[in-house]
Amino acid sequence: MGLIIGLSHTTVMIFFFSTLRRAECFTTSSKFKSSLQHRNNFLLASSPSAVDEEKSRPTPPIPFRDENAFVLAGELPDEADQDDASPPPIRQSKLSKNPLLSPPRRLPNPYGWMRDDSRTNTTVLNHLREENEYTRQMTQHLDGLTEELYEEFLAAIEETDYTTPAAYAGYWYYSRFVEGLSYPIYCRAPRKEGDLYHPPINEGWNEKCDNPFDMQPLLKGEEVYLHLPEMASTKTYLASGAIRVSPDDKHVAYSLDEVGGETCQLYIKHIESGKERVLYDGDELLEGDGSIVWDNEGKSIFFCTLDATHRPYRLYRRQVFDNEGNYIENKMQHDELIFEEEDGSFSLRIMKTFDRRHLVLTCSAKESTELHYIDLERSKDIEESVAEQLVCISKRLDKLCYRATSCAGYWLIQTNNMGDTPNLSLKACRVGEEKDPSSWLDVVNTENETPEVMFTGGDGRSLDGVTIFSPPDENNDAPLAYGVVSGREEGIPRIWILEFAEGEINDATMSLKASPLHVTKSCRLEFDESAYDCGIGGNRDNTLPHVVVSYDSLVTPPSHIAIPLSNPEDFEARRVLKEKQVEGYDKELFGCERFTVKSRDGEKEIPVSMVFQRDSLKKNNGNIPVHLYGYGSYGASIEASFRSTRLPLLKRGVVYVLAHVRGGGENGRPWYEEQGKYLGKKNTFNDFVDIARWLTDESELGASDDIGRGITNPSKLSCEGRSAGGLLIGASINQAPDLFRAALLGVPFVDLMCTMVDSTIPLTCIEWQEWGNPNEEEYHDYMMSYCPMQNVQEGKTYPSCLITGGLHDPRVAYWEPAKFAATLRHKSTSPGPILLKTDLDAGHFAASDRYKYLKEQAFEFAYLLEQLGVV
Repeated sequence: MGLIIGLSHTTVMIFFFSTLRRAECFTTSSKFKSSLQHRNNFLLASSPSAVDEEKSRPTPPIPFRDENAFVLAGELPDEADQDDASPPPIRQSKLSKNPLLSPPRRLPNPYGWMRDDSRTNTTVLNHLREENEYTRQMTQHLDGLTEELYEEFLAAIEETDYTTPAAYAGYWYYSRFVEGLSYPIYCRAPRKEGDLYHPPINEGWNEKCDNPFDMQPLLKGEEVYLHLPEMASTKTYLASGAIRVSPDDKHVAYSLDEVGGETCQLYIKHIESGKERVLYDGDELLEGDGSIVWDNEGKSIFFCTLDATHRPYRLYRRQVFDNEGNYIENKMQHDELIFEEEDGSFSLRIMKTFDRRHLVLTCSAKESTELHYIDLERSKDIEESVAEQLVCISKRLDKLCYRATSCAGYWLIQTNNMGDTPNLSLKACRVGEEKDPSSWLDVVNTENETPEVMFTGGDGRSLDGVTIFSPPDENNDAPLAYGVVSGREEGIPRIWILEFAEGEINDATMSLKASPLHVTKSCRLEFDESAYDCGIGGNRDNTLPHVVVSYDSLVTPPSHIAIPLSNPEDFEARRVLKEKQVEGYDKELFGCERFTVKSRDGEKEIPVSMVFQRDSLKKNNGNIPVHLYGYGSYGASIEASFRSTRLPLLKRGVVYVLAHVRGGGENGRPWYEEQGKYLGKKNTFNDFVDIARWLTDESELGASDDIGRGITNPSKLSCEGRSAGGLLIGASINQAPDLFRAALLGVPFVDLMCTMVDSTIPLTCIEWQEWGNPNEEEYHDYMMSYCPMQNVQEGKTYPSCLITGGLHDPRVAYWEPAKFAATLRHKSTSPGPILLKTDLDAGHFAASDRYKYLKEQAFEFAYLLEQLGVV
């Protein structure tokens, strides 16, 4: 992802795929053209058995394959855009100066018929069911192992548990999980004035009541304000979007996705009575992207709706309570349009600042952002509509990305300076005096004799976000505010605590004018381990004198730690609020390493993290089973964090390796922006393959040392990636099919070319700023050279593959994994099966039910262990 959360086919936003149009799919076969009209009659035959003794062996479905079907890339011929029912498809961005391919080129699309936007085509659904049945038959002998792994998962997660209680106003807020229930229960308990830490947990908190949905209270006075297990009891899928308690503490507004397509319905519930109200848009349910923000009076909500391409594009305000606090019936409710985003490459996102003073509206594209805000404390006597109160911090400019955080009358701006700095710098401007980037001044640190810019945007230190705390100043000696900054340094996540003051900075050594808002003291948090994952934890109250951070590592289970803002260096002053308990886990039996492998061009050191059971490496004979995981897109980092679901693999001798390849954000934004997108995307796949070769001792490249080198061989090496990580795996096994024994591809984005040439597929235009536009000469050949679907090698031996998809997935449509499985079987050979498993009740993020999710994970690991010869 880019700086501001954008829209993507794979990780960020939602994709619905439109039906085939004349302009998209062409064929020279009149026979096939005729058959398209009757595609419900396609015969999905199975392979005949060759010999009698193989008759009992399941054979995979063989879907119809049309060798003449194709999609056009480039400039469309005149006859392709003469469809009166719709405008001609867009082939490139209005701002692009690159020439289109002319004449256009054909992209083979032999399984294009699998695409059904309605998800109702009987032939397509029957094919997916046949694939699921084939997968079941091929893996049913693993049922016992799957159940064994599932039970180990359950033992490690504490089925009855709770989240760390977080303070806000008069309550402690937390979620509870109950053994046997699939979804969290949202709770709160009264908080005494002045309490900084939650009271002792009640004895017997983990004991059930007579009602199977209820438990004994965790904290005294506990009340449930949202009970997802009860709501999910009659549904096959349920995922919550926003859950927001009103400022008067009487109501909760929330959004729910009941399909997996990431379209949410909106609800308001009276907490004390439990009365629930569904919001409507005329006679239809009110649907949106799931975001909800209350105004500060608790009378109105702000929300975003979606356009036909599932892009959040309109911000509305709706008053739901009158001035006396009475609910306004649906037919009397009216929506005020606050903002509409007309540029299809931008989408909307809303949030309330941590101090609750402002609503911030972010309009974001991949490489540009524009922020607006509304002062929620503004006098109601001002005769302006809410829309007229919207203030822009800086108009959108090409390559300008920025965020804004409210801090004591200033905006703290985190910006890429229109691409002039590799990482984000920290600047500030007064609220109400913002106009454009020229009004943003550097935030400097004055704690040393010579003032210096705190975050310059240079290579060494990256900036991800800032959270501001303003605890009461009882002794008149506190700073103006504390800033908790998250970012990266030396390749791992970091947190800094800053103290802010206000005053003019005049220093002859400074070449740039500094903001009056400056830093007087800074501290980077340190921890005992050399490599770890840390971040801002569950903080709701900006007046607390401490910040709660989350901490874990590859071998250390997660904990939440309260760190005093005034004395963050003092380890003794830190307070552990909650530690995850993992039954039967002995940290001393496990180890981890972090090393680098030199890239094949010799220019970069690729970070690698490895976790293992210590006894496994002692037996190193070059035959250790190894599982290699990667992602490498959108600037997202794969952190060296703890996962209890890895333990069954580690205990069975598997070494788990994380590849921090280019395209991610592990080494700051240049690792993504300069090295891992557009015409640098193949670095991602090359890095992954180079790490695999290092692990199998097939690499001639160097490394930081010999850690991990030659610990396995191709018959014992598996790989995994999800979503855009599935593209990574698809491209990697195409590049080196003989390097891996097995591959897991979860909801993989593998049909890159056929998707990215087609602007009628929602949000494709936005993704042109991520991968490039294959309709253009600039990008076509490069993208074609790594597209997994177009580069399966004929007749080559490929690893066994387990490919998963979700029927309602709006980000990577189900037909991508279905087409890829069929293509692999048609073109290649494999020592093991090519399996496709489609969840017909879920979307991109698999099951929302935590137990179903763990069962799916157990199934995948059972398949993996068998392929690696561990069982």
